[in-house]
Amino acid sequence: MTSEKQNAADSYHNFSEFYDLYVGDFLDDLPMYEKYAVQVGGSVLEIGAGSGRLTIPLAQTGFAVAAMDVSATMLAILDDRLKGLPSVVRNRVQIIQADVCELELGAKFGLVMVPYYVFNYLLTPEAQSQALDRIKAHLADSGLVIVDAFIPIRRLASPDERQIRRPDVVDPATGNRIRSWNTFRLDTQSSIEYRFQRFEIESPNGELRVKEFTVERRYTLADDLERLFLSHGFKVSEVFTGYRGEPPQPDSEQLVYVLGVD
Repeated sequence: MTSEKQNAADSYHNFSEFYDLYVGDFLDDLPMYEKYAVQVGGSVLEIGAGSGRLTIPLAQTGFAVAAMDVSATMLAILDDRLKGLPSVVRNRVQIIQADVCELELGAKFGLVMVPYYVFNYLLTPEAQSQALDRIKAHLADSGLVIVDAFIPIRRLASPDERQIRRPDVVDPATGNRIRSWNTFRLDTQSSIEYRFQRFEIESPNGELRVKEFTVERRYTLADDLERLFLSHGFKVSEVFTGYRGEPPQPDSEQLVYVLGVD
């Protein structure tokens, strides 16, 4: 197991208990992926499928999805969710536990999705390069790759540690009340964001459990990202912020790259 694989797997093993509570309902990006999937045709490869936030609605719409993730814990949640769906939907989803840097499926896809900052969990330039090479190897000749990347432009202006309190949530399955804090620190020498996460889980009978862990993400500035894509044989067809094609601004902290091949 590579260090990149271990980092991502550990991060999502720790966060899997909370992922759907905080992120599972976020579907702002789904129409964008559906649009490009229709445009290019063929099946979809989702890098970092997790618990199926995008996988399941894409399959319900009619797309065949290869749902790849490094985290066995997250994929187990996806598998459980699929069991409650009609067989016609389940049969459209292939679950794959793998490291994108070592991906070898023997298949090509019309659309390869790298959604919601998954690319940022590749912590070294070497890992980024390996991943792009493997993604390109799985892309159909007329296919597209979509990379949704995080760039902490505003934080770079003031990289000192800061803490954010998240709103409390209640887990409908258990009744547990969850309080959480994120403490962010940027290492501008290594281009790594360290995010210390603390969760306090209070059960209905008042028992308190605390879970703490640190997540690492690598950031790459926009010009460097574009050069990286070009150096691996991709062409940048579109770049925008948000999920409706808004033009990027100098302080945009999220960029979507639509990539083809030369």
